[in-house]
Amino acid sequence: MIHGPCGRAFSKSPCMKDGYCTKYYPKIFSRTIVIEDSGYPSYRRRGTGVTTEKKGVHMDNNNVVPYNAYLLMSYQAHVNVKYCNKSNAIKYLFKYVNKRSKQGSNWSYKGTFNGEDAQVIDEIKQFYDCRYLSACEAVWRSLAYDIYQRWPSVMRLTFYFPGEQNIIFKDDDDLEEIVEVEEGKCTMFLAWMEANKKIESSQFFIYAEFSNQFVYDREVREWNPRKRGNSIGRLNYVSPGTCDIYYMRILLAVQRGCTTYESIRTFNGITYSSFQDACYSMGLLCDDREFITVINEVAELTSGN
Repeated sequence: MIHGPCGRAFSKSPCMKDGYCTKYYPKIFSRTIVIEDSGYPSYRRRGTGVTTEKKGVHMDNNNVVPYNAYLLMSYQAHVNVKYCNKSNAIKYLFKYVNKRSKQGSNWSYKGTFNGEDAQVIDEIKQFYDCRYLSACEAVWRSLAYDIYQRWPSVMRLTFYFPGEQNIIFKDDDDLEEIVEVEEGKCTMFLAWMEANKKIESSQFFIYAEFSNQFVYDREVREWNPRKRGNSIGRLNYVSPGTCDIYYMRILLAVQRGCTTYESIRTFNGITYSSFQDACYSMGLLCDDREFITVINEVAELTSGN
């Protein structure tokens, strides 16, 4: 396979940019394979004196594209084979797997007339951001096959002070009506306390372990025993600067079978006035244990160098 002609002999070649070939042809003659300073090899090219004519330009061995003779003759097609032995070759080999689909922008002209020959152009409708899908990916998506998988599933466990749960509403909703409707409903956190009252086996698990043994039904808003699969529960992150809610999170990581807010800050039969006092009584703040716990948690959840 011959590259070109390009360069000074044929400056209109598609590979030309700013007067130079983007593929760095023609190559130079070399008796041996040399690894250049950039890390790329310069293959052996012998000056045999054999030339061929293409588009009126005589080209020699400097324009031959690297090839594998056996594969070329077997498949009657150009097969470019290279042996990668560099440590950073892993990026080259796998970057195409996660490469985005080909994209392109398309413009269409559409306008309306308003008043005395004043044309109003809808610029938003003029612009279309398009994606190109190959035939294989199009069929894969049409058959609704999985594009990716995440296992096991991770469930975010919410918690809050009494009467401070988050409520989602629209701009035109009546706030008083929304508060009245949502006030009496159970949330994930309150449903966990109710499950500890009704299900005896649930009292042996902390809040973070609950999702591995039970499933939260968002429509009914209650926890039911898990029949299959598993899930990892993670308490929402709380900054230490938020004071009492931070100490509440520390207690939820150790307390089991809590049925009320008071039971969370109860230790050895004594109900403390604040979550911080309960943490001190349990010895959770008397050493560096909370910092060690945070470091271990970060080590599991985040990726390092």
